[in-house]
Amino acid sequence: MKLHFGNLRCPRTYLYSALSAFLLAASSTVWADDHSPSAPGAPKNSQASAVEAKDYRLHRLDNGLEIVTYASSKVPLVTFVLVFKAGAMTETPETNGLTHLWEHMFFKGNARLPKQEDFVRRVRQLGISYNGDTSSEMVRYYFTLPSVHLEEGMQFMADAIRTAKLDKKELEKERVVVLNEYERNASDPGFESHTLRRLMRYGDLAYLRDPLGTKKIILSATVKQLESIKNDVFVPANGALMISGDFKTEKVLALAKTYFGTWKNPKDWKAPTRPSFAPMTESKEIISTHKSFENATITHSFSGPLVRENPKDTYAADFLSGLLSHRQNQFYKTFVESGLTFGAQCSYHTQAKAGEIYLSAEMSPQNMLKVKDQLLAEIPKWTNESYFTKEQFEDVRTGIEISRIKETATPSAYIKELAFWWAVPNFAYYDSYNDELKKLSFKDIKDYVEKWLLNKPHLTTGLVNQAEAAKLGIKDTGAELADKMLKEYRE
Repeated sequence: MKLHFGNLRCPRTYLYSALSAFLLAASSTVWADDHSPSAPGAPKNSQASAVEAKDYRLHRLDNGLEIVTYASSKVPLVTFVLVFKAGAMTETPETNGLTHLWEHMFFKGNARLPKQEDFVRRVRQLGISYNGDTSSEMVRYYFTLPSVHLEEGMQFMADAIRTAKLDKKELEKERVVVLNEYERNASDPGFESHTLRRLMRYGDLAYLRDPLGTKKIILSATVKQLESIKNDVFVPANGALMISGDFKTEKVLALAKTYFGTWKNPKDWKAPTRPSFAPMTESKEIISTHKSFENATITHSFSGPLVRENPKDTYAADFLSGLLSHRQNQFYKTFVESGLTFGAQCSYHTQAKAGEIYLSAEMSPQNMLKVKDQLLAEIPKWTNESYFTKEQFEDVRTGIEISRIKETATPSAYIKELAFWWAVPNFAYYDSYNDELKKLSFKDIKDYVEKWLLNKPHLTTGLVNQAEAAKLGIKDTGAELADKMLKEYRE
C-alpha cells in the first residue's frame, strides 16, 4: 500500500512542476475534510438521477454515497475506486497514523471472506490487481479486474468496506507490515528534514499533515481504535465509489444500489472537525546535514491558498508553476539551463486544509548558499510582465488542453485521478478548471505573487551532504532542534 505524505503525488503532473524524488517526499500533503456535496446542484435523494459532466457521470445513493462512472470499452477491464475524505486531517494526536493502518486492514478478511487466505484466493479467482493509499486529506482503495467479473468485483469491494473483519491476530501481522513501511520511509535521508519542516510549520497541529504517524502509536494501536476510525470516516456519507472501464452505466448503477444501497451511516453521524492552521507570521531557516545525502536541496515554503476558499488563486498558482518550468523562461534558463542547479521549480500543492507553496531546487553542495538566496531574489521579478512572453502563456494553455485529453485515455488511471478531484476540491472545480486557467492574464499572476510570495513569511529548509558541508563551512543549524523535536520519531 502506498503512503502519501499529505499528497506525495499531485494529479496535476501536466503543469510541468514535477519535483525530484526528494523534494516530492518533502512536500507535505495530501487532502480534505470538508464534507460538502461534491458538486453544487448534484441530486441528493434520487437513486437513478445523474448529473451530466464533461467526461464522467455523477450519481448519489440515498445513504449519501456518491457513484461516479466513466464508461470506456477500449479494453475489457473495469477499475473500482473507493475514496473517502479522510487521512491525517481526521485523526487526533492519539490516533495519528492509524487511518493508514486501517487502510491495510481493508485488504484482510471480512464477513464473506473471514480469513486472509480466503481473501487472497478470491483475488486470484477474479484476476484482481489492487492497492490503496493514504494521505493527509484522502484515502483511496482501488483495484482492476476483467469486466466479465463486474458484479463479483462490486460485491468484493462492498464486503471489504462494509464488513471488514478487524481481527486482532491480523492486526498484529499488519502492524509489522506498517512498521516496516515506516522504517523504509525513515531510512530516506530526507525523512528527518521533511518531518522537522512539518513540525516547525504546523507546531502542535503537525499531526494533521502526517499520515505516517509515529511508531509508538502504531505499536499501541487497538481494534477498538480502528473500529472508531471506521465509524468516523469510512461511512457512505463520507465517500464515493468510482468505476471506470468496460460496462453499461445502467447496470453499474443497479449493482451499486444492490451492494451499497443498504449500507448505513452510524446514527447521528457528523463529519469530524479539526482545528484550522494559522498562517506563517515570521520567516525561519534550518540547514541540516546527512552523511548519506549526495548533493544538496533548498526549499522555501510559503503559506498558500486553500482550494475551496481561494480557488482563483489556485489557478494562478498552477499556471505560474507551468510558466516557470517552460524551457524558454528566464527562471529555467537561470537555474537549470545554466547548470546552477540540477532542477528548480515553484510548485503549489492543491489542498483544502493546508495551502503550501514550495520554491525549491537540488544542486551541488558548493552552489547551495548561492541558490538559497537567488531563489528568493527571483520572486520580485515575477511581477514584471517582461519576465514572461505571450508564447509561454499560450504554450502552458495548450499543454493543459492536451493533458486533459491524455488523462482520459487510460480509464484505470483516470478514475483514480478523479478521486482526488472529488475528495479535495470538488467536481465543480474540476469541470471548470481548464476554462478558468485559459482566462488567466499576467495581472492574475502578478496579484498571486504579491499576495502569497513577495516579502511573505516563509520557512527555509536545506539538506546537504555532511562531509561536503564541513569542507564548505556550511553549519548544521538543525541538529539541536532535531534532537529536541524528533525524539518520538527516533524511538
